Amino acid sequence: MSERANKHHSHMMKGALILSMAALVTKVLSAVYKVPFQNLTGDKGFYVYQQIYPFYGIAVALALNGLPLFISKLVAEEEADRQMRVLKEIGLWLMLGSGTLFLLFWLGADLIALLMGDPELTPVIRSVSYIYLFIPGLASIRGYFQGNLDMVPTGISQVGEQIARITVLLAAAYLFTLTDWSVYQMGTYALSSSWVAGIIGLSILILYVLKRNTENDRNAAFVFFRGERVQKRSFLRVGKRLAIEGLPLTAMSSMMVLFQLIDSFTVYNGLINAGFTEALAMNMKGIYDRGQPFVQLGLVAGLGISTSALPLLRRYSQEKKTAAWKQSAVSVLKLTLLFSGAAAVGLIAIMPWLNEALFADQSGTAVLQVFVISVLLASMISITLSILQSSTSQLLPIAALSIGLLFKLLMNQFAVRYAGVMGSSYLTVLSLLLVLLIMSTQLPIGIWHQLFEKGQWIKMPLVLSVMGVITHFGVGGLAQVLPEENRLTAFVLALAGVLVGGVAFLLGLTQFNLLSEQEWHYMPFSKIYERIQKKK
Repeated sequence: MSERANKHHSHMMKGALILSMAALVTKVLSAVYKVPFQNLTGDKGFYVYQQIYPFYGIAVALALNGLPLFISKLVAEEEADRQMRVLKEIGLWLMLGSGTLFLLFWLGADLIALLMGDPELTPVIRSVSYIYLFIPGLASIRGYFQGNLDMVPTGISQVGEQIARITVLLAAAYLFTLTDWSVYQMGTYALSSSWVAGIIGLSILILYVLKRNTENDRNAAFVFFRGERVQKRSFLRVGKRLAIEGLPLTAMSSMMVLFQLIDSFTVYNGLINAGFTEALAMNMKGIYDRGQPFVQLGLVAGLGISTSALPLLRRYSQEKKTAAWKQSAVSVLKLTLLFSGAAAVGLIAIMPWLNEALFADQSGTAVLQVFVISVLLASMISITLSILQSSTSQLLPIAALSIGLLFKLLMNQFAVRYAGVMGSSYLTVLSLLLVLLIMSTQLPIGIWHQLFEKGQWIKMPLVLSVMGVITHFGVGGLAQVLPEENRLTAFVLALAGVLVGGVAFLLGLTQFNLLSEQEWHYMPFSKIYERIQKKK
């Protein structure tokens, strides 16, 4: 490899690391802030926020994940003198689409709230609608920088947005405890954090544009102030690619948010139709929504290690090294299955104490234990998608997701009516399983043979099951000897469960030789494995 290629590869890997770190920080913050928010506003306040949160989540997927990645691909394909014209073309499409979505949510807020079964949500919906006005600027600038392998602006703006949003949101929740605001007024102010974050994120990106332009006069004026005319044929071609490539990519990156959006329209309505009072239905939906931060944190744990192997997978695919690609795919799937499985089983095992520690009581523990199975399934879907993207088209994943969402939409209200919020938990798990099974049919059969060879199809579930049993009953036994249970005691017990479960899981991995030496090296604690091996 030449010196220039080495420098290019190093720059690319550094950029990927920056984006990964920013995404990790953002996901952790996104999961953690919901705990103090619920503690301050109660389950009713949490219900109001979570009902409307999916609209913000979709905007984030558009402005941060799917569209910038698609735009970076468009930019990278073009010569420097052509990049600005392409960016202007995609920017115009984004203005058209985002403007339409803003008007849809602003003008249609009454109808959307009515369809959700709660007309008082109207001002909350309008509050979040403004974030869509910032999508063209956020996505275009991020995509341009990423297309030129400069990931720093995206990473910094991403973290800046999240900090600004959480600050405004928690301030609204705190003021709610001091004033006579209704939960809907509080929700309106809390969701205004979305467009405040948009202002902060866009401001950071514009500062980077001005800085880069000062350093390099080649792009001295930003795209929308350039004089190039948009050519109709090129404009339509970019629009077609946006529909075929960009939107499916965004849909897959916002999978859990789309399932949450369906819950917003079906769970509360289903509970009302089942005969629950409005106040009780709000409380039950708020308790059900406690599962969201658990799943977000579980996904970070489940995907964190396995994604370190993905760059190697993509390289083997580009170099047409089929055997090495298959072996890497098996390793990625195994790591995801084991670690996301451990995250899900661990959450199930310590849920009674974790629920009380974070949310003050154990309400809905059984519902949450079912819901967190989503961690395993969503992680497997994400990794399967990455594998498919390195070798096949985008059509099967988006078709699989559409079928899963349709199944959830058609069945969820019926399930809630007859089984309460537990029915919605089961439907989410079954829908994700359906998506995963459909996507898995596209993977080469040899991958599955290698994944479950040498009795691993028995060893992996056994290790996870034993870990779960040891953790649950170990913490349960410890609870019997500790003082009277309260939130602090529950927190200590949950931490003890994490420690016990982690040790049991690692011992299971080493005793059953579930990972190869190469797979151990994907992990940050590979040195522990080496010490254990030396002692044998």
